Amino acid sequence: IHLCNRRWKTKNLGSYVVRPMRGKPDLSVHATGYACDLGADIKTLEAMWKFFVENSLALRVAEVHFYKAPGTKYGLGYRCSRGEGMKGVKTWTATDNGGSGGLWLHLELEEQDPEHFQAEFRRLKPV
Repeated sequence: IHLCNRRWKTKNLGSYVVRPMRGKPDLSVHATGYACDLGADIKTLEAMWKFFVENSLALRVAEVHFYKAPGTKYGLGYRCSRGEGMKGVKTWTATDNGGSGGLWLHLELEEQDPEHFQAEFRRLKPV
C-alpha cells in the first residue's frame, strides 16, 4: 500500500480485515494481510493494472481485479493459475466477475517475504 501510494498517489481503500469472502464461509484474502484495495483515477488504475499483471511472476501476484477496465462492461481479472502476465487475464461477464464494479484495483499477493516484494517493486519500472 505504501509503495503504491509513493509511486502512484493511490488511496488505501481497505487492507487487513478478518471477514469471510462475499457469499462464502471461507475467510477473505484480506484476512491474511496479503490483499488490499487501491483507489485512484482511471488512468492511474490502468497503469497499475499493467504493471502488476506484466510483472506478476517477479512480484508473486496471485490476483488483480480491475473492475472498471476501459473497453469492458464487467472488468478484467488476473489470476496466476491461468498463466503469468497477460495469459492470466480474463474478461469478466455478467455471471463471472469480481462482483464489485468500483473504481479501484483489488490486489492479492502470494505469501512472501515483504523485503523481497519491496526490492522487486522498486527494481521494476512502471509500464
